[in-house]
Amino acid sequence: MSSVEEKLVLIREHVRLESEHDLEGLLDGMTEDAFTDVLCAPPRHVGKSGVADRYRGQWGGFPDFTVRIRRVVAVSDKYAVSEHEWSGTHLGVFLGIPPTGKRVKVKTAVVWEFKGDKIKGETIYYDLATVQRQMGLNRGTRRTITSSTASRGQGA
Repeated sequence: MSSVEEKLVLIREHVRLESEHDLEGLLDGMTEDAFTDVLCAPPRHVGKSGVADRYRGQWGGFPDFTVRIRRVVAVSDKYAVSEHEWSGTHLGVFLGIPPTGKRVKVKTAVVWEFKGDKIKGETIYYDLATVQRQMGLNRGTRRTITSSTASRGQGA
């Protein structure tokens, strides 16, 4: 199997484990200095414990959270770029926002970084306004996501 094919396997396995909420398996596929950076919801989560906090926040806000790969745009030995779609029902606190019971589906782009045969990090891009609108927050409701809100385990 080529290095590129191995990276595709890593991405597919990571997404599968993320959808299954398998934190132990997810972290096993990442380096000790792993990071997850959701750009619309700071701060950057660094180290396995930080990454774990990020996922717990996502899954806590959306207990039925799943993600699927729409396509992998580019892949090399060190980096990959992919498009995904995540969905879930907002049944828990997410980014400081109390549960609304609304279903959310949003497209994302992810830049993956690899180190050896593991994922070092993922930088995730998505439109938070789309998520908030689907949660039922209207334009008259202003909610500021602060680094303190996101760092309480409520990151995206």
